[in-house]
Amino acid sequence: MLRITENPENGMTVRLRLDGTISQETFDNLAEVCARHQASGDRTVIVDMAGVNFMSQEVAEKLAQMRTESLRIINCSPFIAALLDTAKNQN
Repeated sequence: MLRITENPENGMTVRLRLDGTISQETFDNLAEVCARHQASGDRTVIVDMAGVNFMSQEVAEKLAQMRTESLRIINCSPFIAALLDTAKNQN
């Protein structure tokens, strides 16, 4: 289960605080929320992963592909950071 809390920080930035596990099913929901915020203009989306306790390598690969100048991923645990680094290096 994944909880996504949306916190607008200013008119140009929104922080998505994630808590729980990112599965294949919950990733689709996360991708939809990110796309909705990015479609609203030159908005920066910060994905705060401080509360994420697990995700698979497949999900890490998808998330690494989403990372752009306007979508930043912060506050990863060492495990999550290693998954994302591995996924980034494979692309």
